[in-house]
Amino acid sequence: MVQATQQKPGSKTILEKNWKFDIDISADRLFAHLTITKPESDAEFEFSADELVAILNRAGVTHGIKTDQISKIIDAGLFGKRMEIARGRPPSRGKDSDFETLFPKEVSKSPVVGPDGLIDYKNLGIIRNAKKGQPLARRIPPTTGEPGFTIDGEEIPGLPGREKALPKGKNTQVSPDDPNVLIAADDGAIQFSNDIISVDKIYKILGDVDISTGNINYVGNLQIGGGIKAGFKVMAEGDIEIEKNIEDAEVVSGGSIVAKGGFVGSGSGFIRAKNDLIIRFVENGNIEVGNDIHISGQALNSNIFAGNAIYLKGAKAIILGGQVGAFNLVETDVIGSVLGTKTIVRVGFNPAMIKEFQHLENECKRLKADQERIKQAIYSLTKLEIDNKLNKAQAESLAQLKAVRNDLPKQIEEIDRRKSALFAKINDHKNAKIVVRGTAYHGTIIQIGLLKKELIQDVTRCTFKSDGNQIVMLTHY
Repeated sequence: MVQATQQKPGSKTILEKNWKFDIDISADRLFAHLTITKPESDAEFEFSADELVAILNRAGVTHGIKTDQISKIIDAGLFGKRMEIARGRPPSRGKDSDFETLFPKEVSKSPVVGPDGLIDYKNLGIIRNAKKGQPLARRIPPTTGEPGFTIDGEEIPGLPGREKALPKGKNTQVSPDDPNVLIAADDGAIQFSNDIISVDKIYKILGDVDISTGNINYVGNLQIGGGIKAGFKVMAEGDIEIEKNIEDAEVVSGGSIVAKGGFVGSGSGFIRAKNDLIIRFVENGNIEVGNDIHISGQALNSNIFAGNAIYLKGAKAIILGGQVGAFNLVETDVIGSVLGTKTIVRVGFNPAMIKEFQHLENECKRLKADQERIKQAIYSLTKLEIDNKLNKAQAESLAQLKAVRNDLPKQIEEIDRRKSALFAKINDHKNAKIVVRGTAYHGTIIQIGLLKKELIQDVTRCTFKSDGNQIVMLTHY
């Protein structure tokens, strides 16, 4: 006799051959569990796999049936035990919406030098300019995930991915013609940071920075149609373009600097840039940049440092006098002169690291001196404590001094650890090199890391590197 009864929502009981089959179906219809109860008589279980599937079908379980569980029931006689017998598939979620940028993410940093030694400033691409209305990004709609199914065969639609807003930043807006496109709301320089696109308006000065303009401090990018006169300061959080010469002025950029003229100083002015500097020549100047320096002429009696590399190219690629250094590479035609002018060229050397190392050394000395002073103070107060002459304020001071004394070794140990790590960085100059395409004259001092070598004779077409213990020279053929 076959009998099916409804016990509770989601549960069904089927009686067949005196065996009881309880099928529990989850509320979301993604799971079904089966419990088989033996009759009171000692009857044998004579159901085949197909018969069990048929029983499940009668209870509404038609999809996702776990045949391995059915085999276990038949083979092992698993009765009176609640077992998962079917499982549906929940729908998957599609990809979230995204966006594609409609401008180059990377900017060019390698200017083209013509045969006359002049840089082609028209195609540098360092500043990504945008015109009002220019498309900047296009939204990629979300996708729909794979559909699922319930154990009774109903398809569950796939879930759409989450919507993400366009990366709208300053001076941008959603296009009135297409809600999936972000456009520039004004002319300016494109900035792309933390998945936000903004347009910085470029502040343009038509002539010189001089008494008529005063000092300049701007949050975006600057274009200076003239030069910068001595004694003035120009600061910008973005890039700076300068059409003519920089005199003994202070120029600081949070991006890159393109100086189509040169830097003619007297030793008090300086140029600093977080990224790159491209300039025609440098004379009596102080320069420090975070990445690369490109000079299309000569560097005379100047202090110059680049966080990565310095390239001198063109008809007068000469380093003469002063100190020129980069962490990885200096490349030029000529160093020094036939007169043996003292000229220092360094690689594998970072002034900021040296400064930090010296600061750590001084801090370590200070803490050790504090240690000695605290030791003496504790000794004096402890004597008073032994003689029962310690007042309340002195007792508090003694407790504080002991706490500081106990903490000082940890501070000194941490500074020593930082010093060791920094010292290792300072001496990690295995890839640093100085490339001379022409002549390095006698009187030139080559420094790689902490290693120094003064040239006592002229050498040509060579590369200076370090083998760890000494500076070696490789000749070009």
